[in-house]
Amino acid sequence: MALEKIAGVRAAARDVEPFVADLFKAAGVSAESAEACARALVDASSRAFDTHGVRLIPFYMQGVTGGRINKTPTLIVTEKAASAVHIDADDGFGHFASYRAIDEAAKLADKTGVAVATVGRSTHHGATGCYTRYAATKGYVAIGMTHADAMVVPHGGAAAFFGTNPLSFAVPVEREDPLLLDMATSSIPFNRVGLRRATGTPLPEEVAVDDQGHFTTDPNAAVWVAPVGGAGFGYKGSGLAAMIDILCSAFTGMGHGKTMASFNGPDFSKPIQIGHFFILLSPAMFQTLSMFDARISSFVEDLRAQPGKPGQTVHAPGDIEKVEAKKRAVDGIPVDNVTWAALEGFAAKLGVKVPSSTVDAV
Repeated sequence: MALEKIAGVRAAARDVEPFVADLFKAAGVSAESAEACARALVDASSRAFDTHGVRLIPFYMQGVTGGRINKTPTLIVTEKAASAVHIDADDGFGHFASYRAIDEAAKLADKTGVAVATVGRSTHHGATGCYTRYAATKGYVAIGMTHADAMVVPHGGAAAFFGTNPLSFAVPVEREDPLLLDMATSSIPFNRVGLRRATGTPLPEEVAVDDQGHFTTDPNAAVWVAPVGGAGFGYKGSGLAAMIDILCSAFTGMGHGKTMASFNGPDFSKPIQIGHFFILLSPAMFQTLSMFDARISSFVEDLRAQPGKPGQTVHAPGDIEKVEAKKRAVDGIPVDNVTWAALEGFAAKLGVKVPSSTVDAV
């Protein structure tokens, strides 16, 4: 994971999370929904997933004020089988429904060893890794995915068909934070294009295309992104995106990504109903916990001990983010100037106090 340098402010996560929750509550969002959204956004920013962190607040505010996001949803939980549960999100925040999905799946996994939780009639839920990591902190191995509107050009194609369709795995590790893979099946998430626009920095090669389908490094010219694998091996990202779209649509009753209206508007009045798909496994049902923990620890230690190229180190999934998370726990989470100005504007309009413990960040 390449970490972005962000010109803006830094603020302690413990101050930002209640601030964000208060903004949404002041906009009429129910306490449970507001707090779940704030929890996920600040969690992502705390672990250096800045594209899916607090910079998404203006995007969500458009959905709340426009009517796309139900401010006061009633979640409907339906147990479909001994190891399957479905959550109807009632067009509310996907964060609220996704945390609930993990909790409900965990109850079933304790009995059956494996559980599937599907979520339908939901909205964007931020970083999928927030929910798999949450499950792993509770002792489960978790797999999570979601689909989205068409922003990714399929391999060999000239126009977008897939969403960025992220995939996440999380595994508990003794005496440290879980192993975490959280990746888009596109070369980059489109939110990274937005972040590069906000920070005025160019994009890497072969990750985004213009309206003619040509690769571009100009974030202002980019309209779609490429599948992971780039020009030569994009069939891998396309294949993963296709499978994720199927699981998140056919198993939840939602349409596939190409059928969805654009997440970025201009119409923010109608719900864009999407699906999420989670699998939880209870290690204790397959091995003794002592054996499982020993195997995972041995694997991680062996991986990290592998020889690296000159000046490079071999990392386990999520290692770079773990290091950055420790820094941010001390220095605060960075928020770019464009996003921070928007938050101050919301606060002034809604009568919410802005955290005073902010410092300049570069």
